[in-house]
Amino acid sequence: MNRVELYNISFLELSLKLFRTNLSQFFDPSEEKLFKNYLMKDKITYYLFFNPSDILVASSGYEYENKSNIITLTWGMVDQKFHNQGYGTYMTEYRLKKIATEFPNTNIALNTSQHTFRFYEKFGFEVIKITKNGYGNGLDKYDMILNCS
Repeated sequence: MNRVELYNISFLELSLKLFRTNLSQFFDPSEEKLFKNYLMKDKITYYLFFNPSDILVASSGYEYENKSNIITLTWGMVDQKFHNQGYGTYMTEYRLKKIATEFPNTNIALNTSQHTFRFYEKFGFEVIKITKNGYGNGLDKYDMILNCS
């Protein structure tokens, strides 16, 4: 990885373009509006990962949920052209290390689809709920947790 940058609004269109590379298989088209709204928030912890050629290859973030005292991984994605090249692993390890430093002993939650839940199992996440068609037709939602306490 060449560089990691904290998201700011100047990266909005580039981030949406990255999202669109994963439509159908990993995201339902209806989720683009949700993702854009997330990116328009004032204060988010969201990172952009650029390869040595300075191409945006991945993005992801996390947020602390005060009420439940839990961290949620948010909107993780790798450009379709760069799948299976280690960027997803790098991005996930990057977030987990940041979280361990900022929020030690805090459980981490995420939701993902049937296409990627096994990837997160490699990091110790466990499936706690499956919602058939939870994201859209043919795209099931897997709620997962990593117990860090």
